[in-house]
Parts: sequence; structure tokens; C-alpha cells
Amino acid sequence: MKTILRHSLKILLPLWLFAAPLAAAAEPDDSIGLLDAWQGETVSASRLPKPVSHTAENVTVVTAAEIQAMNAHTLVDILASVPGMQLESLRTLGSAAYLHMQGSSFNHILVMVDGVPFNNLGDNFSDIGLIPARIIERVEIVKGAASSSWGQALGGVINVITKAPDRERRIGGNLSSSVGERRTSDSGAELSGSIERFGYYLSGGYSGSKGLLANNHGDYSNAYAKLVYDLPGKGQLSGTFGYSQGNRGDFAFAPLDLKEETYPRQLFSTLTLKTGITDQLELELNGRHATRENSIDVGLISTYLPLQSYNIDETVSGVGAKLLWRTSRNLLAVGIEYDHVWMRSTDSVVHVDTLNRKTDRWGFYLNDTLTVGNFSFSPGVRLDLTGTSGDQFSPSFGITWQLTDTTLLRAYTARGYSLPAFVLDRTSEKVWTSQVGFESTTIPYLWLKGTLFRNDTWDIVSYDSFSNSFNHERHLKQGFEVEAKTVALFNTSLSAGYDYIDARNTSTHQIVQDIPRHTLLLGVQYDDRQYLKGVLNGRHIWWNAADYHNGSYQGLIWDLHLTATPFGRKQHAPELFFSIRNIFNGSQYLDEFFKNAGRWVEGGMRISF
Repeated sequence: MKTILRHSLKILLPLWLFAAPLAAAAEPDDSIGLLDAWQGETVSASRLPKPVSHTAENVTVVTAAEIQAMNAHTLVDILASVPGMQLESLRTLGSAAYLHMQGSSFNHILVMVDGVPFNNLGDNFSDIGLIPARIIERVEIVKGAASSSWGQALGGVINVITKAPDRERRIGGNLSSSVGERRTSDSGAELSGSIERFGYYLSGGYSGSKGLLANNHGDYSNAYAKLVYDLPGKGQLSGTFGYSQGNRGDFAFAPLDLKEETYPRQLFSTLTLKTGITDQLELELNGRHATRENSIDVGLISTYLPLQSYNIDETVSGVGAKLLWRTSRNLLAVGIEYDHVWMRSTDSVVHVDTLNRKTDRWGFYLNDTLTVGNFSFSPGVRLDLTGTSGDQFSPSFGITWQLTDTTLLRAYTARGYSLPAFVLDRTSEKVWTSQVGFESTTIPYLWLKGTLFRNDTWDIVSYDSFSNSFNHERHLKQGFEVEAKTVALFNTSLSAGYDYIDARNTSTHQIVQDIPRHTLLLGVQYDDRQYLKGVLNGRHIWWNAADYHNGSYQGLIWDLHLTATPFGRKQHAPELFFSIRNIFNGSQYLDEFFKNAGRWVEGGMRISF
């Protein structure tokens, strides 16, 4: 822990010194925006709509305005700009990407869209390249175990909240289209409006590319709809539907003359009823259904000869109920969830069904937030009957202290778990997470946030090639994360984020490889509030990878995004946007199988109506 504290001081001290000259020159009104996050609400941390200032977990929120400013295509582009997160692949738009957070791998992180888990049953992988950015209103990222609220969320939660119907007019929307190198394109349309009690949001789009890397082509289409009806009294009925499909060249490895192509398809739908029983008590009932299909073909690059193909089908259907009780000092959520899951796979080599499995899963949870003066206390507990990996008990406790008007202190501890692949009868991996952190605007015109974390993970299954056996390991991952943002000076603001992870096998005390040890994000934002805004982002990830991966870690990968409004920012005024990604053509990847794309350029237009 002493080492972590020394690293923290090395990062915080330069940021503190950097703020002094900036504070003297900034305009007082600009500091207001830095406090907005404290007043906003988040629902992802503990399933309670409460202010971020009462949220003990380490939460990051990305808004629709920030998403549009970075000209994001999918959720992959959005998460790549979030401090404390690492993505293993950033290639052609729509490509699959593997998430990492505080040393947790992709199969430990729960991704949800409209409350529906996006992780598959096979290995808990979430294909975030299929989630279009245009439908997203905000993304809430909870870093650290969140199983007391959401079940299998050992590493954290990424909750995608989609856009709501426009309640101010009967019909409106926008059209957007972009083109780039290697026949890369992304086009879409949105319609939104309300007619008396009824509101709607509709979206559809297509994107494609010949491939920014060899055999990394892609063609994708998606559709999304949200319908909302306000019931008489205090009730609301809403439904959502989403569909996405793709034809994707995942990778090609010339030395082995191998390539892989996948054909993913995902569909989900929800139906939710919210009704106020009393002024303090609200009932929410929901149903959800999701189907996923993925066909995978492996073959030779040189002759196009197919070697193997297999298909995976999954279905998840579930219902849930939640009671929300709120008073001036207390916010309590009690709920139950049920899911029926089914998975089937076939293999062309085996020529028989290799898996046909189903099970039922139950979850029971209780989360509370009690406010006493400048303190808030957040106990939580959840019991999951997984059907395949035993029963899981997940408690948590958090506390926040509004130390001053400009400084908030947080502490959080929780037990979490993550289910193994559905095909394996193994115990789940478990973690005990502990975090302490702060958020402050004490330095004028500078927002600072810092978090120390300790993740003790056990029941990690590893394969020993020498003994041809599986072992259970325990890893301790300690580190810190720090973020800073400034107010605008001459229409320009700066941001920075850094996180450090020390991951060790507690039995051998050796450093665990393939877990990112250092991650640095730098950003410059410009906005004249009339004609031009721009975002320049740089990121560097030092993966600490094993030598056999043949990874590369050259400098920072810089992306530039510009948006121009030639006629001023008026209603229905067209926007022109332009992006240069990987400006200096750098190489930064964990494994040579998944190299990042080089420099590429795109441009397009958005029109609102």
C-alpha cells in the first residue's frame, strides 16, 4: 500500500501545481459545470436513483453530448476514453473488443442495455461493437464489485441508458452519415416525439468497412425502438426493442495462414410497468427477452479453404419486480429476478450437438441509502441461485461524507462473483473489493477525483501445461486511479486520467502478466459555443504482457475529432464533423493477433429536423 501511496503523490502533486496558474485566469462562471456531476443522479451503482454525491462506489458517467463530440460509432469508442478502463482491441469500427477494469477481464464485467445483460452465456463476453452510439443517452460505469445489486458483476458494471422520447414536440429527429478510408461508412436516422400521453424514439443504421486491417472487414445493421405511455395517475408503461447483426472479419494471422470470420446477431426486448402506490412507494414490474446467435468460420487465408465452422444459439427470458421506497432521508430498493437461460452449440468437425443446456436462475436483493447530515450510508445484500455454480451471497457497504461544500469522501467494500462459462461445471470466481476515494473542486476551476482500490480475487482457474491439470489461484490487485478536469480558458479545457495496477499471485508473489499496469489518458477540449468544437484524446496502455504475445506499446495513440456548424448553432442547423484516428500511426496492442488500426480519416454530416 505504501508503494501505491507514493505513486498517488507523484501524480497528484503535478496536477495540483498545474492548477495554480490556470485558476488565476479562468472565468468564475466556468466552475459551475464541474459540480454538475454531484447534483446528477445515477441508477447503476445500487439500483437506486440517487445523487452521485450519495454514491459510495467509483462511478463514471458519459453523456450524450460527450459521445457526439468524440464522433463515436459504437460503445467501443466511448469506453476507450474512460479513465480506469482498457480495451484490448481498437480496429475497424464494429470490431469486437475485450474490456478490462481494475485488473478484471472482460468476463468479469457486466454490460447492460435497458437493464438487459449483454453478456453471452458461453464465456460472459459482451459484444459491445454491436451497440451503436447514436441510441445512447448516457453510460454509467461502476468500477469494482457490484454483485450486491446486479449479480455476476465481479469487476464492475457498464449500464447503457438509451435515449428517451422527445416530450417537447410531436416529431423530430436527425440524419447522420460519414465516410472514411477503406470504404468505411456509418449512416443512421433517428425519429423522436410525443403525441399526448404517448412517446416514441426510433433509430436505425448501417455501417461497414472494407477493413482497416487485412481481413478485418465488417458490415453491420441495427434497429432500435422505445415506446412510452403515461398511464393516468402516477404510472408509466414502456417497451423497447433492439436488433443488430453483422458480418465480421475478426482476425487474420499470416504466419499460420489462418483467418476467422463471425456472423453475430442479437435481439432484445423489454416491457416495464412503473406505478406509484403511495407518495413514497413505487412498484416496478418488468419482463425481458434476448436471443443471440453467432456463427464462426475458421479457414485458410491463402486458399479460402474452410477448416471449421460452429454455431452458438442462446436465449434468455426473465421477469423481475422491484419496490422502491423513498423518504427525505432514506431510499430503499427490494427486488426479485428470475431468468430462464438456454444455450445450444454445433460444430462442423464433431458433426453432433456439443452442448444443449438450460437452467433457471433466481436473484433476491435489498439495497438501502440512509442520509444523516453530511453522511450517507449504503448497505446492500443479494442472494443468487445460479443453477450451475451454486448459490452466491453478495453483501456490500458504502459511506459518503460531504466534508466541505467542495469535497466529498467515499468508502466502499463488497463481495462479488462472476460465473464461469456455461459449458463448464466450475465454481465461480469471487472477489472482495475495498475502495476509498475523494472528489473535490477545492482548487478553483479544477475538478479532481482519486480512488485507491484493493481487489482480492480467488477461485481463479489456471491451466498447468507441465502437469496437464487445472489449479485454483488467488490474485491480489491493488492500485489507484486519478482524474482531473479544468474549466475552459479561451474556450479550451484540459483533462487527464491515470491508473496503476499491481497484480500478484498471492501464493508465488509473482506479478500477474497480461494485466495492464499503467494507463494514461490525456485530453484537450475546445468549444466556442457557436461554430466549432474539437476533442483531442491521447491514450497509452502498458499491458505488462508475456513475451510470447509480441505486443507493442509505442507512445500515445492520439485521436482528433472536430465538429463545425457553419451557420451557427441554431435549431436544424447542419453539422459537419471530421476525425483523424491514430494521428501518428502508432502501434499499441497486447497481442499481435489483435493489432490496432493505423492512422485513418473520416468525415460526415449531421442534420436535425
